[in-house]
Formats: sequence, structure tokens, C-alpha cells
Amino acid sequence: MNLQDMSVLLAAVDVAVKRGVFSVLEVGQVSEVAVKLNNFLVEAQKAQEAAAAAQAEAGATAETTEATAETTEATAETTEATAETTNDQAV
Repeated sequence: MNLQDMSVLLAAVDVAVKRGVFSVLEVGQVSEVAVKLNNFLVEAQKAQEAAAAAQAEAGATAETTEATAETTEATAETTEATAETTNDQAV
């Protein structure tokens, strides 16, 4: 069962309550469970959004780190080529 399944279940309970499927005595208990389920789904959605944001941020950080490494490598190659050119000119 996943969060989508639980959302469908909550919607089904809501429809059942609106159509009078439960007795007056049952509605209170059903309502309590529905509220708990709804709160759980809201918190799970927030957690998913936070995880997605953290993952996106981590991806951006990784891309920046990779770009920095590539720049450092290119700078080292340029420095090495300049040193070789300087040595060739000195000979």
C-alpha cells in the first residue's frame, strides 16, 4: 500500500460518510480515523517535498563540485603546458 492508495481510501471514506453509510454511533470513530489518516498523508507529503528539495540541492551541489574539479583540472593542464612552453623557449 502506498500514499496514493491511502488517499483513495480516505476519499472513499469521505464519500461513504456523506452518503450516510455509517450509523450515528459509527461516524465518530470513522471520523477520528479519517482525521488521523489525513494528518498522516499531509505529513508524508511534506516529507516527500522536503526530500525532493534536499535531493535537488544535493544534485546542484554535486554539479558545482564536478564543475569546480573540471576547472581545476583544466587550470593544471594549462599551467603544465605553459611550463613546457617556457622550458622549450629557455633551451
